Order: sequence, then C-alpha cells, then structure tokens
Amino acid sequence: MRKIASLGILIGLSAASAAVASETEAPFARVPSEMTGEEIDAYNMGRAANAPDYIRCRRIEQIGSLVKKLRVCNTNAEWRRITDKGNQDARDTLEAVSRSFNNGLEPRDQAEPLIGRPR
Repeated sequence: MRKIASLGILIGLSAASAAVASETEAPFARVPSEMTGEEIDAYNMGRAANAPDYIRCRRIEQIGSLVKKLRVCNTNAEWRRITDKGNQDARDTLEAVSRSFNNGLEPRDQAEPLIGRPR
C-alpha cells in the first residue's frame, strides 16, 4: 500500500511540475530538480525560507528500491500549488464517491426480493 501511495505522489508531483512549468515561465536556466545543490544554495542566498520563490528539495522513495530516492525540487509557491491540487483532487473524489452512494436508488436486483410476489 505504501508503494502505491508513493507511486501516486510521484506521478502527481511529476504531472504537477510539468503543468506548472508549462503555465509559467521559470526564471531558472534549468528546472529546479535538475539544478545542483550549489546552484540552489546560490539562488536561495538572501531569500527568506518562507518566501514563495525559495527553492526546497524533497526526497521521494523510488518504487522497487529500499534505498534509492528521487530528489524533487520546487519553489515554495509550486509546492503549495501541488499540495492544493492534490487536496482538491481528493475532495472531488470523495464528493463523487459519496454522491454515488447517496443517490437513494438501489439496483433492481438488490431491491426487495420478489418472493411470493407476482411478476
């Protein structure tokens, strides 16, 4: 289950990163995940850690490996967008599922049994 969740997060992050990169033109020469630690440190120099353009990196477990991790870097604003999108997707899914269970209609074969009733 943990591997499935990690895969979902990884897919979501990569899709969201691609969508964000295509929506806004990044002021970086390269995508933050492709930058070295020194380049990120130089970029973050003089920026507050909670500034929207501050770059943060996270390590995400690779599926099928106990040790290998994927380094994903984004600005705080991009991480916030990714989180908000994931939360909205979860709310939409929950709403759709609850709507399907609460529609008040039962399938015909699961309704009252027709024993003793004329057809």
